[in-house]
Amino acid sequence: MKTLAKFLNERRDVIVRRWIERVRGHLSSGRALDEEEVLDSLHAFLDEVVDALAAGTPLQETGTAVAQAHGAQREILERDIADVVREYGLLFEVIVEECRAAGAGPFDPEEYAHLVGCLSRGAAEAVREFAGLRALELRRQAWEHFAFLAHEIRNPLQSARIAAQLLRSGGQSERAAQVLERSLAQLSEPVDQALVDARLRGIDAGSALHREMIDLGALLRRCIEDAVPDAEARRIALALDEVPVRIHGDARVLRSAFGNLIRNAVKFTRSGGKVTVRARPGLVEIEDQCGGLRSGDEQKMFEAFRQSNEDRSGFGLGLAIARQAIDAHSGTLGVRNLPGQGCIFTVTLP
Repeated sequence: MKTLAKFLNERRDVIVRRWIERVRGHLSSGRALDEEEVLDSLHAFLDEVVDALAAGTPLQETGTAVAQAHGAQREILERDIADVVREYGLLFEVIVEECRAAGAGPFDPEEYAHLVGCLSRGAAEAVREFAGLRALELRRQAWEHFAFLAHEIRNPLQSARIAAQLLRSGGQSERAAQVLERSLAQLSEPVDQALVDARLRGIDAGSALHREMIDLGALLRRCIEDAVPDAEARRIALALDEVPVRIHGDARVLRSAFGNLIRNAVKFTRSGGKVTVRARPGLVEIEDQCGGLRSGDEQKMFEAFRQSNEDRSGFGLGLAIARQAIDAHSGTLGVRNLPGQGCIFTVTLP
């Protein structure tokens, strides 16, 4: 009588092909994967399963190592952990369906039980590796987050200390006051970003926005005023084109979102250029003169810790926080490239 191991070995290519199709149709998260990415190490894993079935022994260390490599690859591709588990279940489904379609068997029930054991062990090892790497990545991001925060605070804090010393000595008091005012503003920016980021994570976990009726024009003027010192230092004009609009939302969260977008526009606009903010019912646009975006930046620029400026300054959270804040208000944030000129960040709000 033909064994399940022999059947799997003979029908291996068909099983692999059907599994790839099934997996590509069942992935729940992230971008679509090409066939090579989906396949990954399945051939090697199936070889290990067949050997284990033929020998009547548990999945060997080489097989668990293949499964671990598979889990690591899925984490790198930023898949969902549920998809990793689902892939092994789909493999069992495909094997059973192929047995029926080929009229093979009946096989010894113990062989099926052994197969389930091998697949379960593979799934467990893949998930263990996936979860371990994901935890490491989250810890790395947390430390990077605090490192950026410390870096952003250190320099303006030192400037504030120098200004305070000048004020105490009575020398250059007007200049010292200006330095102190700007330093304090620079200190508040990363702290506010960190607080809003933590607040938005809480919203994701189920807490509510503090909604109220907001004069959108007044909120945008406040954001523009906050950006004036940096704009003046680089001879950048700031303009607001608005019609009266009132929206229902969380003023602090929205001020952080629009403030980040406007400061970002100022930061990347060429010296002597202009940043224009336009407000209409349901729509806000922030247009800069950065010279246009590089290929691929539209997809990557809203990722946390993504920095596009060459000197690597900045917290790397501004645009990510802005998108999260707008999402929390059931709105959308996108960017339109104007090659050779600049770009327009577009916010729609209900």
